[in-house]
Amino acid sequence: HAYAHSMQCQIDYHPRYQSDMAMTDGEGMERIWSYLGNFVSITCQINAERRQSTLDHAIQHFRWKKLLNLCKPT
Repeated sequence: HAYAHSMQCQIDYHPRYQSDMAMTDGEGMERIWSYLGNFVSITCQINAERRQSTLDHAIQHFRWKKLLNLCKPT
């Protein structure tokens, strides 16, 4: 949606020109949706409260694994 902003706004606030921003590949949401797709068959037969709880735990686990990978030496 960046093209809806004026050219000056794009220049002033573009992530490449911000000193405190990192670059991403833009696939973060795709990764989590792909991970959560594994829970479709597990959660389709349970009630809404249990489904939400299961998905909450899955997202917490996903985040924890991601944090652990950030701490690994290269």
